[in-house]
Amino acid sequence: MKILVPLACLLAGAVCAQPQTGSATVKDACSVANTGNNNTFTITCGIGKQQGDALLKIMNRIIANQLDPDAVMTKLDEILKAVNPNLAAKTYFCNGQWRTAGPSASAAFAIMMGGDDSIFQNMIQLNNSRQYSGLLKLCAAQIQSTPEWLTPRLFCALAYLGIGDKEKARSMFAEFEVKTGPAYDDADACKQMAAFLRANLQ
Repeated sequence: MKILVPLACLLAGAVCAQPQTGSATVKDACSVANTGNNNTFTITCGIGKQQGDALLKIMNRIIANQLDPDAVMTKLDEILKAVNPNLAAKTYFCNGQWRTAGPSASAAFAIMMGGDDSIFQNMIQLNNSRQYSGLLKLCAAQIQSTPEWLTPRLFCALAYLGIGDKEKARSMFAEFEVKTGPAYDDADACKQMAAFLRANLQ
């Protein structure tokens, strides 16, 4: 992380005094460097060797055991929630919109809404026009970038079913079934897709 700190005179019209020279020190894993003649300093912070070794050990274990990254992140979220139950919780809905509920920077408890349904509508169009390769590319990208949003798994399952790969369709739909929750219960589109897949993947 780099933080640029410009230093300037605070009083308008005042003549700046010559800067005092000396050494600047920072503790822990941060360092300070003067980046030029404009009294701009760069503060660079990183992690120490002990933290780096611990992270490397975790990553090596994930790779060695071929763990599912989504499952790892889900478990980490559960651990963080247990450690700090006051963290704001983010919930995705069928169409890609989301809601957060919990503490914010300005309130002890706040509810915020966000997102849009443009990607959802795009996936519907690709499925309805039977452009399954394009649909697979889009839904896979969404699973990678936004694993908490479960709807792309339904569309991937539909796309795999469309190209005749029932095994992958079942796997994708099973993942949706395991992770889905109340946020999807009132969404007619997701319920219809799930019912269609359930009936055609037996």
